[in-house]
Amino acid sequence: MSSESTFEQKLLLADAAVILYEEQGEMPGLFDIARAAGMPASEIYSHFPNVPAIYHFWYESLPLRYEAMITELEGYDELILSEKLTNMMLTITDMMEEHMFFVEATFDSMVFKNQSWHPFVKANEALIKELINTHEGISRTAQIVLWDDVYAFLSKEFLHVIKFWMRDTSEGREKTMALMDNFNGLLAEIMTNRIIDRGTDLVRFFWNEGLIKIPFFKP
Repeated sequence: MSSESTFEQKLLLADAAVILYEEQGEMPGLFDIARAAGMPASEIYSHFPNVPAIYHFWYESLPLRYEAMITELEGYDELILSEKLTNMMLTITDMMEEHMFFVEATFDSMVFKNQSWHPFVKANEALIKELINTHEGISRTAQIVLWDDVYAFLSKEFLHVIKFWMRDTSEGREKTMALMDNFNGLLAEIMTNRIIDRGTDLVRFFWNEGLIKIPFFKP
């Protein structure tokens, strides 16, 4: 079975498991999930070691699904960085809202409290890294300081955005939209601002021309 087919099978199982959870109000058994997905239980074991792993994968699949959508988004390449990041957050929370009962019942215990290792956090980290690294216009200075720890931090901050989104009772979740816009706008401004680049270039010019001498500094 190809990796794409395996992923589709896992998505089928995960979606069936989430729907069943919402119908029963609790985590179902593996054989119940197998019946809902229309496949033998033995096939489930070829993809997941246990029932909780299916639900962990459902969360992990959200950023993976979004990544697959990007190529089909008209005008995506024309978006500025803040718009790309906000689009990512909105799309993922929209997918979560389709199964809000399940999310409200499980997000804290499954994801938020396990953010140091959870695959949802790791997948978001990889997605954010991809969005930033492939965006044209990132400053040279930002590229130097964009270590993996920065992407890990941003992914975990997204969890707090989700927590805020879950509590947001404003009309159309306007407060969440404002939070995303302000957070991503600030982040994009830092990532794309060329002032520090120009300052570094100026210092390098002065250094090369012998106009300044800064101890220990090698531009």
